[in-house]
Amino acid sequence: MQPLLIVLAAAYGAAAGLLVPRPLYRLAVEPEEPWRGACPRGHALTGQVGS
Repeated sequence: MQPLLIVLAAAYGAAAGLLVPRPLYRLAVEPEEPWRGACPRGHALTGQVGS
């Protein structure tokens, strides 16, 4: 049972790691600034499935 729990926790962490970075970066702005649509240095914002 314990190895299965470890595998499920790793899969959950991997899925969260794929989904979280882009929204986190876009929403990490000062209250009066608009959401970020792109990285200031021109890097692609990866991480959100489907975008």
